[in-house]
Amino acid sequence: MPYGLVSSPVVAFDLVRHPSGPSVARVLRYAVGAGAAHVRALADAAPPALPGGTTPEEAARRHAERAPGEDGAALARVALQAGDPAAARALLARAPVGGLADVLALLRERVVPQCWERPTALHPPGEGADVLDPRVRAAAADAVAHALVRAWTGRPAPDGPPGPRAAERRAAGPDAPGPDATGPDAPEPDDVVARAAALVPPRPVPLGPAAARVEDALARLAAAPPEQLALLRRASGAEAAEAPGAWARAVHDVSAALERAGLTEAAACVQLEAVVVARRAGLDAAAAAAGAWPTLSGALHALCAGAVGPAARRLVEPLERAVGAPAGAAPAGLPRPRGRGHGGGAR
Repeated sequence: MPYGLVSSPVVAFDLVRHPSGPSVARVLRYAVGAGAAHVRALADAAPPALPGGTTPEEAARRHAERAPGEDGAALARVALQAGDPAAARALLARAPVGGLADVLALLRERVVPQCWERPTALHPPGEGADVLDPRVRAAAADAVAHALVRAWTGRPAPDGPPGPRAAERRAAGPDAPGPDATGPDAPEPDDVVARAAALVPPRPVPLGPAAARVEDALARLAAAPPEQLALLRRASGAEAAEAPGAWARAVHDVSAALERAGLTEAAACVQLEAVVVARRAGLDAAAAAAGAWPTLSGALHALCAGAVGPAARRLVEPLERAVGAPAGAAPAGLPRPRGRGHGGGAR
């Protein structure tokens, strides 16, 4: 299985490029961060039947048969239509690692065992889903699996009145591509998860001293104008040219630090939240695949870890140059190198 919580940046990289990725990210974020009360709420919300009464896994198999070119080909076609063959080749080179079946496997084989069946740092003792009857957890997992299928295929129940293109989507049939998840018809999580979240909202991610830095980075991203988003892409290219392979090694080191600190699940929540924020800010699939997302994702991972040293600094500095560092302060535990000052705005 290509997905895991330790490799949440990979999951998020695929979702930020998928048309309905933010909807899928919202569902996964709720599941990863779910404690006992959240899981009970999910179990109490009966999952709506999928077409034909199929299981989520069977629906994923059928979807893969109907959309064999989904992994990378659709993104490349967009670039080709824009008259940019080089970008198309680059997009294919960065094709998604997994698909809907892998997202479901992530839920069943990683999220449920790691986040629901044992205590995590996300919840105080006694408030995690591990205290629940296994049958409750199983019912909740089924509810989330149904929600993931509907979100991935672009058919989640909207939260509120449908937008102006909802009727067109219904007329196009169940196999029509999902809408872009950032426009006026942006789909919300399936109603099962939306109802659960209305009763038991997701908890803030407990990152201790690192929380303020992460929240600040996401807020700056949300408010970033197009020119700052473009800087994210250019920063990634400059970094890759300067030290090929260094970014991947740095992310690996930070992921290992997060795992040792028991923060893997918390960091995964941040990556999934960032998918929603980035797409709302206007980061499209092409820019994400061309380097903007690795820049953002790696920096958030380092900030979650509160890591110290050149590896963490390498990950955080490109984001600071693009959307600015917190005014008057360096990221916690990340001293600025001499001779390279940063202002509070974009550079």
